[in-house]
Order: sequence, then structure tokens, then C-alpha cells
Amino acid sequence: MTIEQPSATIVQTEFEKLKETVAAHFQIEDALIEHGIPTFYLKQPQETKRPFLNLLKALKPMGLMAVLRKIDGRIVLRVLQKPPSKPSNVLLNWLLLFATIGTTFITGYILSEGFTDPLIGGATFTIAIMAVLGLHEIGHKLAANKEGIDATPPYFIPGPPPLGRFLGIGTFGAVIMQKSLPPNKDSLFDIGVSGPIFGFVISAVATVIGLHFSVHDWAPPDAPTLPALLFFRIALLFVHPQSQIPSQPAPGYIPVIRLHPVAFAGWVGLFVTMLNLMPAAMLDGGHVARSLFGEKARTVLAVLSIAFLAYVSLPMAFFVMFMSMFRHPGPLDDVSSLSRSRKLMVALLAVIFILSSFLLDMAYAFILFLKEFLKV
Repeated sequence: MTIEQPSATIVQTEFEKLKETVAAHFQIEDALIEHGIPTFYLKQPQETKRPFLNLLKALKPMGLMAVLRKIDGRIVLRVLQKPPSKPSNVLLNWLLLFATIGTTFITGYILSEGFTDPLIGGATFTIAIMAVLGLHEIGHKLAANKEGIDATPPYFIPGPPPLGRFLGIGTFGAVIMQKSLPPNKDSLFDIGVSGPIFGFVISAVATVIGLHFSVHDWAPPDAPTLPALLFFRIALLFVHPQSQIPSQPAPGYIPVIRLHPVAFAGWVGLFVTMLNLMPAAMLDGGHVARSLFGEKARTVLAVLSIAFLAYVSLPMAFFVMFMSMFRHPGPLDDVSSLSRSRKLMVALLAVIFILSSFLLDMAYAFILFLKEFLKV
């Protein structure tokens, strides 16, 4: 949605009426129509967060909206026609949901080999992965509803199950689509943090339950393995797989833990949480960074995120690089600051990111690289 262009010119008589509405909430320094857009330059200093929310409520019955920006040191408020919102086709949501249940069930069926009855394994994996992905998006949806942001129900995206050497998980995740911009930075922050917090909690639960039913095993040194996320390392200090470590089948084999399908769903959820918290593009972390630092700092963070993702997941790095080419629209009120309580919550997000990552393994690999490099 482009917020700088009007959909219709408001005539002078309507402008005077609109000016009275704005003046009821703000101290106006100057008022004019610029390129057909009612524009108001506000006096400084004055409180903007609460008055702007009240103005949005006053404009809503008129089919109007407002944007607040700081331009060349001046606070500028523009009033625009509110774009029409098309109703969501919930039939598509249901079709995608049932398709994803089918593909994740097949995935769990395949992954349950050696653990349990394949039908039970398929069902438990489906429940776990759908809960992990679904609650993440439900967190966004609840935050959107609370902030009065028009958003669609979750769209689940089916994907291929594990075939051959391709480690598919039966889904490419889930998304909701926002049809309107958040009113201020607080709302944008809440939208960004709600998904990762919900997703982390249910992923942690799935991990703890699934690890109990996982088994010790041995694997060749060149066998593909999943990186040990920090939360997995901590959970294994308190939750132990049911089986004992079997005898080493051959020299050079390394001890591993074969994850139960539910534990694998927890791993996927934690990994997705880590990726979503990267402060780039339209990722959840990108929303948080935009509400905290603004567009310029977010660009620097996006570059650092892409460099990190190039090590973690090259396809994801290219995806984020492409998405970062588009400017983040920001909230309607881009002037009012983020609340202090939300700034403090960033520490919680940092903890969640670290627990969901394999930074310890990365740090160890970097130390080994430096050690070899210094020998040269």
C-alpha cells in the first residue's frame, strides 16, 4: 500500500471540516492541501501518540486514515482515503490447512520408523508441527486483532515430505497477510514479537516431550546431522532419552540422538523462530528493528542478517536479500517513540534468539578456523 498518494481530492469545504477534526487532537502550525492531500504541519513539542490514535478513531467513520511523519525536522500529518479491504476467502485457508495436515502426516509416518507405529508417529508429528507453526501465526493474529489491524487467518503452506536425500518436513510454514498498517511503533513491535514468543513456547514444549521418546544411536562421521540448538543442549541436561547408548558399531562412528518426530517438530519450530527473529526485511525481527531504530539502522542490520544467514541457510539469505530491496512501510505514526516496557522486552527476544540458535557451535567453528588460519 502506498501511503503518499491520495485516492481522491478532498474539496475545500471538506478540508475545513477536516481541519477542525485534526485541531481537536493536535496543535496545528500550518494547514494546506498538497497535491490533493490534506496536510497539516504540527507545532512542536506536543504529545502525538495518544492524540493520533484518537484521531484515527474519529476519521474511521469518514472512511479516512492518517499518517504521521517527521520530514526535514517538521512533524507532518497527512489525511488519506482509507483503501478498501477485500474480504478473505476462508475456503482457501481451509483447503491449504487440510493439504498441510496430509503432507505433514506423511512426513511423520516416514520419520516414525524405528520409534512407534507409523500411524501414531504421523499423527503426533502432524499435531506437533501444526501447533508449532499455527500458534506462531495465531500469536500474530491475536496481536493484530488487539491493535485493530485487519489481517487474514493463517495460510498453511504444504510442502514435500522427506524423499531420498531431500529432508522435507511436509510444509513450508504458515503466514498471515496484513491488510492495513499498524497505527504506531508499539503496535508494529507487538505484531513482530507475538509470533516468536508463542512459537518458542510451544516449540520448547514439543522439544522436551519429544526428547524423552528419542533414542541414542551412532552415525558415520560424514552422515548429515542437524545442528544442536542451545535449547536442545540445555533440555538434555534434564530430559534423557529412554534408550541406553548402544555399543559403538565401528571405529570413527560418532554418538548421536535420533529425534522422535515430536522432538524434530520442536527443532523445526526453534530453528524457524531463530530465522524469524533476524532483524531484516518483513521478518518478525525486521518489524521489531523498524519499530526500534527506524529505516536507516534497519538497513545496516539487514546486511548483517544476510551475512549470518549465508552461513546458516543460503536459500534463506537470498530470500531475505530480495525482500530487503523493498522499503519497510513502517507504522501510520512513525513519529511517536516506542514505549519503555517494549524496549525492555528486547532483552527477552535476545534470550529467545540465543536459545533457538546454535551460536555455541558457530563460535567453536570460528575458533577452530582462527586456529588453523594463524598456523598459515
